[in-house]
Amino acid sequence: MNLLAIDELTTLATESNSTCISIYTPMERLGAETQQNPIRFKNRVRQAEEQLLAMGMSEQDAKELLQPVHELDTYEFWQHQSDGLAILLSPNKFRYYCLPIAFPELTVVTERFHLKPLLQLLSGDGRFYILALSQNQVRLFQGTRYHVKEVELTDVPTSSAEALQYDDPEQSLQFHTASSQGSGGGDGSAIFHGQGGGNDDHKDGLLSYFRQVSNGLESFLKNEKAPLILAGVDYLLPIYQ
Repeated sequence: MNLLAIDELTTLATESNSTCISIYTPMERLGAETQQNPIRFKNRVRQAEEQLLAMGMSEQDAKELLQPVHELDTYEFWQHQSDGLAILLSPNKFRYYCLPIAFPELTVVTERFHLKPLLQLLSGDGRFYILALSQNQVRLFQGTRYHVKEVELTDVPTSSAEALQYDDPEQSLQFHTASSQGSGGGDGSAIFHGQGGGNDDHKDGLLSYFRQVSNGLESFLKNEKAPLILAGVDYLLPIYQ
């Protein structure tokens, strides 16, 4: 499923092709009425195929174009629905969105995507980012009022251990996993140490790690105005900030 935000709508609005298919249908979320969901879906897809044939497309070409839509029709797909389903398909693009909007049933085949049913989402999509931060993992999530998805990070260390591989060698920092002797392995907590060891070196190591994370995020989010929310254990967040 795709994430729908303002920039995504802008991209869709600029799509121009001889064949742009827009399908909207309401979805039932509970009870026996949910059995209507695949029926409505198939009716909408069938209507799209009929419109393609009426425009002069061959039956074979129409079936091939609609194949990605037909592949949505699985048990797993119908288990994760919201109030409405929007499908946008062209030879160059395929997007579908499960949204909390009970769309009127509609199938449109023209040279551009029919986006009017989605315009109500333009009144601020509430986009935000969540940085989930720990010594062992860094994850970034992008969210709107309707969806949250994980974003693949580049040029950002995925853990403190990875960050130390590229750290300044003059800091002479080392990293190992500590375990209490005689305890059968301990809890595997991370220890930073250098000349003299101790809490100062631990904090310096974290600062270096977080500095690399921050630099990578600034590059990744350089044109973003959406807020960034920090999520992690209490003692790490003040160091990062």
